[in-house]
Amino acid sequence: MRRLYFLLLLFSLTACALPRNYGPELEKSSDTFSEAMRWRDYVGAAYFLEPAARGTFLQQFQNDDLFIVDSRVVELQLAESADSATAEYLLEYYLLPSNRIKKWHWQQQWQLPEKNADSDRLWRIKNAPPAFP
Repeated sequence: MRRLYFLLLLFSLTACALPRNYGPELEKSSDTFSEAMRWRDYVGAAYFLEPAARGTFLQQFQNDDLFIVDSRVVELQLAESADSATAEYLLEYYLLPSNRIKKWHWQQQWQLPEKNADSDRLWRIKNAPPAFP
């Protein structure tokens, strides 16, 4: 009986230590989006948005006085279906002439599209960003 408990304990610890599977490339996609934002590559970051949301996104980030201090996904939650996820994105920035660092949050809805011959199977952000100050 002790062996059984030991094996159950060992299995539980091993299962908890395994990395969480966020689906094909979700973490990589969200990290690449964050890095593109960090380095002011807004066109590269827009590639991760659904085409309908790209225009709104690019219009908001046309200011040359915008400087990004930090860009990261704070929280990432995969849905039960494993083809969608919710991410809390945080951008820390300042706008010249001010040097005060401000924070901007975006609750992103990521979607993994159905695989077909016409599109790649890349995680995309479905929702447009909220108003950027």
